[in-house]
Amino acid sequence: MQVGIIGLKFSGKTTLFNIVTGAGLPTGQGGVEPHLAVGTVPDPRVDRLSEMYRPKRTTHARIEWVDCPGFQPGAGADGAREATRFLEHARKVDALAQVVRCFDGGYGAPDPAGELATVSLELILADLAVVEKRLEKLAKETRLKGKAETPLEPPLFERLKAQLETEQPLRGLTFNPDERKLLSGYAFLTLKPLIAVLNHAEGEPPADDVLAAAGEAGAETVVLSAAVEEELAQLDPAESAEFLADLGIDEPASHLMIRAAYAALDQHSFFTVGEDECRAWTVRRGALAPAAAGVIHSDLERGFIRAEVCAYDDLMAAGSHAAAKAAGKVRLEGKQYEVQDGDVIEIRFNV
Repeated sequence: MQVGIIGLKFSGKTTLFNIVTGAGLPTGQGGVEPHLAVGTVPDPRVDRLSEMYRPKRTTHARIEWVDCPGFQPGAGADGAREATRFLEHARKVDALAQVVRCFDGGYGAPDPAGELATVSLELILADLAVVEKRLEKLAKETRLKGKAETPLEPPLFERLKAQLETEQPLRGLTFNPDERKLLSGYAFLTLKPLIAVLNHAEGEPPADDVLAAAGEAGAETVVLSAAVEEELAQLDPAESAEFLADLGIDEPASHLMIRAAYAALDQHSFFTVGEDECRAWTVRRGALAPAAAGVIHSDLERGFIRAEVCAYDDLMAAGSHAAAKAAGKVRLEGKQYEVQDGDVIEIRFNV
């Protein structure tokens, strides 16, 4: 799972990247190269399973965060090159987290709604260019062969074009499974899940109209003060918790971003346990047992027979796998089983 942190220059992108990854990159320099780091997903369930099984290693789920290059609209040729680099890296990630400046910080009066609109338009125009190019190829194909190779494609792309020409993102449309399969290879930017990160000054949360604008963009919304969170990241856990309480902050920005990423990508976690390792795995909600097995290893999906499943809460209540089994809380599930958040799973397979 890879999330690209995007936004205009000096919005606080790299500061947020440092907070969620601990990367320690220099900030406020408007760099032009992307940075990638892996952040651990804190989950007390993994720790409790580790206490129960005492494995050789414990592995939490992870998210890859990419600090995509920022850009400044209206900056001439340099701005155009920056925007091109930004789009190039934004296409490669699974979801986008746009950091929006809601503070002055010496960069001038903030215009958060304007920033949301500016980046949205940049993404829409980039997608429109791809759609128009594809429609040209489909028209040529129809002239030469008398019909498109995939009859579903021309009307689908005409629908995409109509949506984008109204300056609306593609995530506002509904697609059937065949259409989604056709679109999967195009990496459309406005189809990617969006998280709007409203970065405000301490004690100055964003106004209601900004929150509304983020919601209208179809985004998960996170409200935080990156400057405050940066200070918190320098403290030990006890001091950090006390500081959070004093500021009335329920949870740190890293946790907010992880929850938003999971929600935007519609993901949840299941677990594998044993003497060698207790580990959290991430899978899309609604995934069936063979797909979850494939997250662990492709051989497990290919040779999937059954999944032995116990809900995390049932396992904790029983106190051990043997006790859970004796209480009838461990069950065998087949290929049509929909994996639930917190399932503790052992895959039975044969290759």
